[in-house]
Amino acid sequence: MEGGFHLGAEPDQIAANVSELAAHGVAYITVAHLFWRGMATNAPAIPFLPDWLYRLVFPQPKTGLSELGTALVDAMVRNHVLVDITHMSEPSLTDTFALLDERDPAHRDVTVIATHMACRLGKYAYSLSDASIRAVAERGGVLGVIDCQHFLQDRRGGRPQDDSATDSLELICAQIDHIAEVTGSFDHAAIGTDLDGYIKPALVGFEHSGKLAELERGLIAHYGAEHAAKVCSENALRVLRRTFAARSGGAG
Repeated sequence: MEGGFHLGAEPDQIAANVSELAAHGVAYITVAHLFWRGMATNAPAIPFLPDWLYRLVFPQPKTGLSELGTALVDAMVRNHVLVDITHMSEPSLTDTFALLDERDPAHRDVTVIATHMACRLGKYAYSLSDASIRAVAERGGVLGVIDCQHFLQDRRGGRPQDDSATDSLELICAQIDHIAEVTGSFDHAAIGTDLDGYIKPALVGFEHSGKLAELERGLIAHYGAEHAAKVCSENALRVLRRTFAARSGGAG
């Protein structure tokens, strides 16, 4: 589910709705989404708007999580719903990780994910800092590299895309390599296509879900079968299995 603002205008409503969604099998909730809607402040995430113009057109409070956002994250923790930090501003990220450190200081129970992200190899605020990447990994989470030209081309020293699938694969691998470098392993990188079916402009050669098999073959050729399998499915499946096991009272 993307956008916690759907879940109620009062903490009690949010708590009841998250409990019901968890009972129906909802795996994760993306707390923030695109604009300020009373839950958490957002990072700019509209490709045709530069960050400075987004902030001008869509003003937000100088805060992170609101009272309702805090209630939402608390409800997700209680019901073993994965916390998706995608779209969060830096203040929201700071507030969320601080809250989770209070609820689960040993980093054993609450898993955090970023379903469609980029590493901050350039200037865009949407992309996650190394500190946030490490925080996700410390909680056993995964980071889904977004299939989007806008964010993946924003890297220091990078060159413009040459409109080929080979170059697109290079951009994806640069993100995966950075996640592996920051976290020390290939256990936390995944592929994030965005929830509504590919943010535009998508990477050339990987424009729709029918191209994912080609992406998998490219990753196998680049990394070998073991690392590619982690990125394509195993890391995400590990997190999902752990979450549903915890929800049902299993060992994880």
